[in-house]
Amino acid sequence: MTHREGALTRFLRFFSSLKLGLTLLGFLGVTTIAGTLILQRPMAEEGQIEQVYAPQTIRLLDALGLFDVFHAWWFLVLLGLLGTNIVLASLERFPQAWRYFSRPHREADEWYVRRLPVVREIPLGVVKPEAALATAASVFRRKHFHPHPATLAKGTIYVEKHRTARLAPYVVHSSLIIIFAGAIVDGVWGYKGYVSLGPGMSVERVEPAGPRGVSRPLPFTLRCEGAGMEKYADGSPKQYWTQLVVEENGREVLRKRIHVNEPLTHRGIRFFQSSYGSTGVPTQLEIEASWLNGKTPLQKITLRPDQPILLADGSRIQLANFVPDFVLEGNQISTRSNDPNNPAVHLALTQPDGSRASVWFFSSSPQMNYPADPGIRFRLQGVEMGYFSGLQVAKQPGKGLIWGGCLMLSLGLMLALYMVHIRIWGIVTRDARGKAILLLGGHPNKYRHSFQEQFNKLADAVKEEFRVSVAVAQPERIPA
Repeated sequence: MTHREGALTRFLRFFSSLKLGLTLLGFLGVTTIAGTLILQRPMAEEGQIEQVYAPQTIRLLDALGLFDVFHAWWFLVLLGLLGTNIVLASLERFPQAWRYFSRPHREADEWYVRRLPVVREIPLGVVKPEAALATAASVFRRKHFHPHPATLAKGTIYVEKHRTARLAPYVVHSSLIIIFAGAIVDGVWGYKGYVSLGPGMSVERVEPAGPRGVSRPLPFTLRCEGAGMEKYADGSPKQYWTQLVVEENGREVLRKRIHVNEPLTHRGIRFFQSSYGSTGVPTQLEIEASWLNGKTPLQKITLRPDQPILLADGSRIQLANFVPDFVLEGNQISTRSNDPNNPAVHLALTQPDGSRASVWFFSSSPQMNYPADPGIRFRLQGVEMGYFSGLQVAKQPGKGLIWGGCLMLSLGLMLALYMVHIRIWGIVTRDARGKAILLLGGHPNKYRHSFQEQFNKLADAVKEEFRVSVAVAQPERIPA
């Protein structure tokens, strides 16, 4: 039993050691830097990782979980180990700090005061020994140091400031544990994903941001009522926007137009405007039709997908295919992008006699048109494209813990850096020559040089008061 207790003690001592804490903190810092330098799948655009890294590198980084560091199991384990180290180290050292905080040592004798790091002997001068403590106490109060009244009645001046500074390390430790807990909650129950919406579309699931992710259901329906792009005067893009509506049980509960820096948040899920672009599919085409026989007048029509149009001569046309950015590769027609930079239109034409014809015409290359077969020449006047809005989705259930921990960390650092726990004791005794003196001693928990200056100014003020004072305060108990 003793051996087992000894092993447990050694294990706890190792787990609470500063050496292990620094090692874990170093690993955490390295992995955090790696997560900053390496593209992360939740934030990368589609195909971006494949463009930046070689296939072998992608396989290696995927195997190590470095494409999603902050959700990797080993990163969460590392946070848990470091948090455990902080808890055990704090529990080991807390009792001493709490003793300083809860049971301060107020009464002192000459032996105790003379062994303090900062000591001054102040001759009483004309002040009688029984009045010295009261006179010194009045000086302390003028300098905003308030002696403890019960201790003063027992023959000791005791002043203390900023006792809470003793607890600053534990405030910092607690804040780090809260931050780690929030990060672990995010890593286990949080996610990041992507939604692509066009006007009139609704979604109830979020697609994963990476290939290893899973589609996740939304606790509501998200509908897009519109999307667009605001431009500067020169025509360059200014910002993208999306009009979103949240519905629950068929009822609208929230409506908001989001921009890049103005997300929509509902039930802890945030939707960010991340991209905007053409779907490659037109919503309507403005077409001019002219007949080669010269008998039928020119006709301008608005053609929409899946909506046939009757022409003036009784023919019927319907959109069969649309290539937004036409390019000919060998004998194959393909597109370079989804933007209508060089449109090619394929129409299915049914003539009045029932015969069918297939017509291609090209906006930028009219010489490639085929007007002879149907006897009609078509020319594209304008096109309105369908556009999609790309939304990044983030659920971070631990965000509140992380923000609360950060605020607590700021408070702890302010306590640790800017507040000094100072204690000063004073007793009336005699020096080596037998003359009555006020013996002052002080102890700061840090910044001794600054405290030394403050202590000397206080002692000088008491010394000056003794020099000019002739009044006798109420008697105090004086040691023999």
